[in-house]
Amino acid sequence: MAQPIPDSPEALQELLADDQRRAEVFANADSTKQFLTNYAAAVDKSGDIANQISEQVQASITEMLKDHGATDRPDQDDTEVVLSNVGSGAQINAAYNKAAPGAALDGVTNGIGEFARLINSHIAQSPEQEKKFAKVKEIRNAYASSNPDSAGFLIPEQTRAEILQLSLEMAVVRPRATVITMSTLTQKIPFVDSTSHASSIFGGMVFYWTEESAAITATEAKFGRVELSAKKLTGGARVPNELWNDASALGSWLLQTVPAGLAYYEDDAFINGTGVGQPLGVFNSPAVVAASRQTASKIESVDIYAMYARMLPQSLNRAVWVANQETLPELLGMTHVISNVAGTENVGGSAAGIVQVGNISGAPTMSILGRPLIITEKAAALNDQGDISFIDFGHYLIGDRQAISIDSSEHSRFMNDETELRIIERVDGRPWVQSAVTPKNGTATLSPYVQLATA
Repeated sequence: MAQPIPDSPEALQELLADDQRRAEVFANADSTKQFLTNYAAAVDKSGDIANQISEQVQASITEMLKDHGATDRPDQDDTEVVLSNVGSGAQINAAYNKAAPGAALDGVTNGIGEFARLINSHIAQSPEQEKKFAKVKEIRNAYASSNPDSAGFLIPEQTRAEILQLSLEMAVVRPRATVITMSTLTQKIPFVDSTSHASSIFGGMVFYWTEESAAITATEAKFGRVELSAKKLTGGARVPNELWNDASALGSWLLQTVPAGLAYYEDDAFINGTGVGQPLGVFNSPAVVAASRQTASKIESVDIYAMYARMLPQSLNRAVWVANQETLPELLGMTHVISNVAGTENVGGSAAGIVQVGNISGAPTMSILGRPLIITEKAAALNDQGDISFIDFGHYLIGDRQAISIDSSEHSRFMNDETELRIIERVDGRPWVQSAVTPKNGTATLSPYVQLATA
């Protein structure tokens, strides 16, 4: 039976210092939310929130636990944090958020097709549509007053959730990452600043076996912060004006193209992003470790075993293999060669293939050593570092403003009888773990982000 979440600051701090207990709490969305609520209540009783947070940032991870009703202002530091998908690989109400800015528009229009036609100024509107458009403008103006950098018309939250849900089916990173709802443009998330378990854990906390009545040795954990700052992802398309005349057809087209576009470009940034004007991709994390490749332009069973051995043990049940399509001939043909007792020569046989291929509901599935294999063109080309990687995306943070805006203009493409459509999403992503860890026993560093190096 799960232990209750404490509600006092002291008990909450003790929970954070308990490795096993903390992992149990943050592995479950309900217990995580309850933890945030309890901590917020404890902090609110003090009356001096800003000063407490400033002090505790130096010694604890409590900055992520502020949940005291922040309003949606870009200049506000006290933000509400909601972990909508804590690296579980499942959707924990991650799509729809009744508190999102666009929720006020739910029910105003019948789908994204009607919404897109409604905001197109060159389409004649009926009196009923004019009333709907007035509501859309009212919400847009209210949102813009608290978010001066916003642009276009917020789409209804039901539509945004539908787009996001469709994109999740195509995405590599988002459905497996830790997704954080950002109520402001910037959010700081703490992490344990730990580089070695050889003599301590949590970046400095040491435990001792102590005799009764003997003095207890003081220790202290170290924490750092990862800052998420919402970046602007913009998409555009030139749409034939004939399409605007059919709301149903327009809606179907938008629900095919927008989720696919968001999934593609989000994934590319979450995997390869430089962090400059875009998310920092997991492949560019300072915590990435690279296992040695035995032979250039080859992927052999020993390479796979070497990568598996560099994964954090606690991540082995969540990590997935991510590989470029050019690696498939190597992966599918890879076997474990049977050698003689001395190991000096092949005796003429091989074990079963390392990659296991299955079939679920007519769709082929692949796995390596029991973990899913995902093929994507966003991984590096064969023989480059990262042509195959072993990643626990639960240790990747995605900050989502949960607001998508849409706008259109017929002016620049007037002579082509086309209308330009613009979609804007604000999102950020950062690796949560900041450095590889030296294990208590052993010298090879471990990480939730493992790649195969170039030979």
